[in-house]
Amino acid sequence: MMPRHPLARLCALSLTLLLAACAAYQAQHEAAAPAAASHETAPAAVRPSGEFSELTSDGQIARVRGEVEETKANLARQGRYSCCIKPPCTECLLKYGQCHCRDAVRKQGPCCGECTEGWIEGKGAVEGVTAWELLERKKKLLDETNRQQSGEQKPPEQQH
Repeated sequence: MMPRHPLARLCALSLTLLLAACAAYQAQHEAAAPAAASHETAPAAVRPSGEFSELTSDGQIARVRGEVEETKANLARQGRYSCCIKPPCTECLLKYGQCHCRDAVRKQGPCCGECTEGWIEGKGAVEGVTAWELLERKKKLLDETNRQQSGEQKPPEQQH
């Protein structure tokens, strides 16, 4: 039953639209979750100390770059950073706190966006794989995701 007051109707309509938008956002981004399922969530950001804040912008950038490279090296030694491009991506570090793109590429899967771009730029580091092949895998994943979102079934020659 709809409320009779115009303000109550407006509030109810606004709430309905907000919930619908949230549901649509979740549906759009739900398909990306399986690809990242092997990743854990990265730790929360920590505010820098006063020392860092006192550096110039260039000094802050240099320090962050150095810390990022050191963190990647430490994680690689622990078996938690195995990137498929050289130099290794930063996307997985910031999003997940680890990288398994090399394993994904070896298992015929796609890699993260930064790695895909790296492959296109000729930075791929997995023998026997080409940038074109990775793009085909990414396209296939996107096509499957779009089909699932639109409710389509696979074409008859692809069904099992």
